[in-house]
Amino acid sequence: MGKQKFTIARIFGAYYELYSKETSYVLAVLKGKLRLKDSKDRHPFVVGDSVYAEKTTGEEWVILEKEERKNYLTRKSDHGDSHVLSANLDQVAILASYAEPETKSGFIDRLLAAAFHTKIDPLIVFTKKDLVSKDVILDKEKKYRDLGYQVISISLLDEDSVSPFWESCKGKRTFLCGNSGVGKSSLVNHLHKKTIQRTSLVSGSTKKGKHTTTNSFALFLEEDTVIIDSPGVKEWGILHLDRTELLESFPELGSKKIHCKEVHCCHLDENCPMLLAMETELEDTRFKTWNLCWKVLKNRIG
Repeated sequence: MGKQKFTIARIFGAYYELYSKETSYVLAVLKGKLRLKDSKDRHPFVVGDSVYAEKTTGEEWVILEKEERKNYLTRKSDHGDSHVLSANLDQVAILASYAEPETKSGFIDRLLAAAFHTKIDPLIVFTKKDLVSKDVILDKEKKYRDLGYQVISISLLDEDSVSPFWESCKGKRTFLCGNSGVGKSSLVNHLHKKTIQRTSLVSGSTKKGKHTTTNSFALFLEEDTVIIDSPGVKEWGILHLDRTELLESFPELGSKKIHCKEVHCCHLDENCPMLLAMETELEDTRFKTWNLCWKVLKNRIG
């Protein structure tokens, strides 16, 4: 049969669930030399990676090699290693709940910064629109649309509101990310019309979501559409970015770089147009996010 190309759909410890149109799902392990290979990543193989595997004489599938990634989404919350969440993406859907629990603006802003430098298109999806007023929805959507981002508001109680999200995902590989309880797994279940991930109600005492998805999972749907669900995260660390990358990832600031006197400057001196624009161009919550991240990165670099 020889080696065949697959996409990693899910990881169970030492086992990898692989998918291809020809073979559907198979379970595989890494070839010995790959297990021993040094890697700077916490997990050298992640959901979305393209790999080649073959079936052994013992009918077991073994991963032989991995293709180079076209991109990958990373977060880093401390001074240890970076955590690659998924690879070879077309877009990242940032799921942010209007209420129960309400997603903080800082979480959205950090994920937008992380996506910017990987050149993965972000899609902001506000969920549970049925819990807030139309004015709240319009204000939230306008805030990010004015910055150039694609924004959708949905409610699983309103089928028509989910249709635009499905249209934006057709033929693409989309990574769903958000805090626990924002409705990622429920949305996946809704799209697939049957239960794929176990879902859970928000805790009544804390109004915070309970973790239900324990690892990333790729769902292969019609028209070459792939939806990757992920565990809920509390914060999205961006310590893998430097200070210049942080500035550029905020459209309000990055757009000012054209006014820099030197083409390839980024000395971030007192005359830097991006730094000069931070207090006048950033909306209050965006400024708070930027300022906090800036201080963390400054302390890290010294």
